[in-house]
Amino acid sequence: MATGTLNNQGLKRVRMRLITAVIVVFTLTCSGSFGMEDVVSSSGPGFTLLMIVILPFLWSVPMAFVASELASSIPEAGGLYRWIRRGLGEYWSFQGGWWWTLSLYVDSAVYVALALDYLQGYYEFSDLTRALIGIGVVAVFTFINIRGLDLTGWALTLIQIGVMVPLVVFTVLGLIRGTGDPFHPVFSGDGIWTSLTLGLAIMMWMYAGWESMSTLAGEIENPQRIIPRALMIGTPLVIITYVFTVAAAIMVAGDGGWANMWTGGGGIDFVEAAKIVGGATLGYFMLLSAVLSNLGLYAGYLATGARPAFQMSRDRLFPRFIGKTHKSWGTPWVAILIMGVVDGVLINFNFDALITIDVFLLMFAYILIFVTVIVLRNREPDMVRPFKVPLPTWALTIYVAIPIGIAIIALFINGIDWLIGGLIGILTGPVAYLIFKSVYKGTADEALEGSAVTPTGELTDFGAEVEGARL
Repeated sequence: MATGTLNNQGLKRVRMRLITAVIVVFTLTCSGSFGMEDVVSSSGPGFTLLMIVILPFLWSVPMAFVASELASSIPEAGGLYRWIRRGLGEYWSFQGGWWWTLSLYVDSAVYVALALDYLQGYYEFSDLTRALIGIGVVAVFTFINIRGLDLTGWALTLIQIGVMVPLVVFTVLGLIRGTGDPFHPVFSGDGIWTSLTLGLAIMMWMYAGWESMSTLAGEIENPQRIIPRALMIGTPLVIITYVFTVAAAIMVAGDGGWANMWTGGGGIDFVEAAKIVGGATLGYFMLLSAVLSNLGLYAGYLATGARPAFQMSRDRLFPRFIGKTHKSWGTPWVAILIMGVVDGVLINFNFDALITIDVFLLMFAYILIFVTVIVLRNREPDMVRPFKVPLPTWALTIYVAIPIGIAIIALFINGIDWLIGGLIGILTGPVAYLIFKSVYKGTADEALEGSAVTPTGELTDFGAEVEGARL
């Protein structure tokens, strides 16, 4: 990737190759299959593989399609936040941006914590050492992100090579040497409903993230072309990765061994399965793959998670200093730095309660995205859409109703504590809007900075005339 010029927000656009964009999408939505072990033991091997194949077409493929259409027609910094603003207005865009950003703050810290858990379990170092390593990891990736998307892209490429090489070797050996039946039994033993409810939330999480790369649109050359293509290529890659790696792990665990598949120690996870089929050496490299997988997710979500807050600041709905860009590197360095500092603190806390709120917030933000694409189809039918979901609006409405329904079901199947905690998290959005709107006043729509796609497909920055009145 090569460095480009500054746009009217002070963000530097970089030339991102398609292969790099695909790696970014793959990182944000998959980064290996670690975590799928819990689905197998909860839902049964056959049903897990069935969900891996079917759920994407009901959950992640609709989001990939919708994100591609919206990212191609509204290729602006902040991505989903600006989509919702265009379709549903300032209030709902703030809610979506707030919920999604809070979710990513917790989510990104979880990945560092998981990487540290893997290392601490293997090397048995002290909690103080764990904390120092964690702060060091956060500091390194914070600097990489502030330095620019070009360096972030290279870092994610190297990380994914380290993730996938051991996984591919394990998968080949597992499919050849494994003796278990990957499709038997179909269910975990408690019936289809229990198998569905136990595994659905994890599976939805494993298939999330398709909207994330859109937040980088203000810093990528030709985002209206690159992002949809990367999503369309990345989607089948993720499905294929999950199918073959999980099938190999079930086969290595052996008949009945699937019931002992889980993460967190004491069970058969990918690291233990690698030791079974390839000895200590492959087990060591699989441990490295698991650590790198979580670090890749952290680096990717640190990049994408900071951008909506930056754009909300530019729209005068957040503290104005968050909207500052680095003079040399053209990145929203204050927003990235704040997220890094918060993550450095959160990695040392228990996440059980926070994760319940995290998933809840994300589901509500997803619902707003699906509603937005239908509203814009009806309100602005002539909007230039370099990528358009190949469905008429009525059919698209029916299609997005499916993931909306799945999201609503997921909100009510994980217990009353999860529901109450999530609702409390949701209610922080209206409160925050009242506070920030009263303090910073917001910005009139006609003064917003952003990008427009011309009928011939070029990307044009507009709003430069109001730059002098901004930060």
